[in-house]
Amino acid sequence: MKSFIYKIYTLSFFSDLVFIYPIYTIMFADRGLTPIQISTLLFIWSGTSFLLEVPSGVLADKYSRKNILLFAESSRIVGYTFWLLMPNFTGFLMGFILWGIKSAFTSGTFEAMVYDELKANNEEGKYIKIQGVIQSLQFLAFIFAGIGATLAISNGYSFVLVISILSLIISALSILSLPKVEKNQTTGEKEYFNLLKDGLTFSIKSPNILRIIIFISLGQAIFGALDEYWSIFATQSGLLKQGLGLFFVVYGLVQALASIIAYKFEKFDKRFFEGLFLFNGILLMVASYFYTVSTLILLIIFSFLFKLIDTVTNSRLQHQINNQEIRATVTSAKGFFVELIVMAFYLMFGIIATYFNYQLAFMVVGITVSTIGIYYLLSHSLIKEGVRG
Repeated sequence: MKSFIYKIYTLSFFSDLVFIYPIYTIMFADRGLTPIQISTLLFIWSGTSFLLEVPSGVLADKYSRKNILLFAESSRIVGYTFWLLMPNFTGFLMGFILWGIKSAFTSGTFEAMVYDELKANNEEGKYIKIQGVIQSLQFLAFIFAGIGATLAISNGYSFVLVISILSLIISALSILSLPKVEKNQTTGEKEYFNLLKDGLTFSIKSPNILRIIIFISLGQAIFGALDEYWSIFATQSGLLKQGLGLFFVVYGLVQALASIIAYKFEKFDKRFFEGLFLFNGILLMVASYFYTVSTLILLIIFSFLFKLIDTVTNSRLQHQINNQEIRATVTSAKGFFVELIVMAFYLMFGIIATYFNYQLAFMVVGITVSTIGIYYLLSHSLIKEGVRG
């Protein structure tokens, strides 16, 4: 068991030690891709993973999960090789499709495999502790990747891609060395559409829960999609490429801090968080208006507040669901909304940035976030007026 655990720790760390991650959108721009091309790549990446989520779960429940994971990691290795050897739109497109395949075939499969091996050795009680270590290692890998990108970028994008590929090869070798695990737990993806249907039906019939789901989905989708564009904001505002990695390290650390202290804000009124949503939109508008290196501190505050909003609001959603049997259905509905909004966001952002510029695209997002915050704040008054009427 110790050998198995060390191997999954190794593959988890090196699978996230991706040095190209903090700078790949800058690489696309430097290779001549237009904003709409970059957004199209991100749209296809997200769409590929979304469409393959259920089929991947069916395969992972039928065939060897070890082989599924090896196939998934190998797909990303091949994808990055396309980026290395074909640094154009076609090569980047192939890379993202393969990365989307990796994401879909890893989701659920890895967790199920770990649980199965622990179950087979009567150690399933250690699952949550091991998952905690895995998540810590993934975060640590993100920090090291940021620092590594800062040091490696002076040698060019090809060098950063090569060391990223080497890291993934180590991860793949760790998977290859794992034992063949007998299945005890389903990955769950093949039930996704049934859960989604039930989740959407339940949510629509529960206005209060639907309101929270849409609020969370908008926040997660906008914040998650913006993650892919922050490097462009940073470099266009004047930050040197060598500083991008450190920017993302700080960016990740403040989100970790927000997650840790979020429980202290759990009793705050929901209008407080809707106000923070509005305030975050104003922060992004101000940062986009001035568009200088000094405004990056506003993006750091932006990320801290959004993580705080997300953590607390997600917790409140779980408290609103008083029926254990439908918890997964509501979660599926939320995930569905997030994916749809993310893909729409990529296209909208790309179109604005292509026909105008990135600065205006960020400004429009800020206005959108502020408008959502205003709507949610005002809707309390409208609801009260409706009740009086």
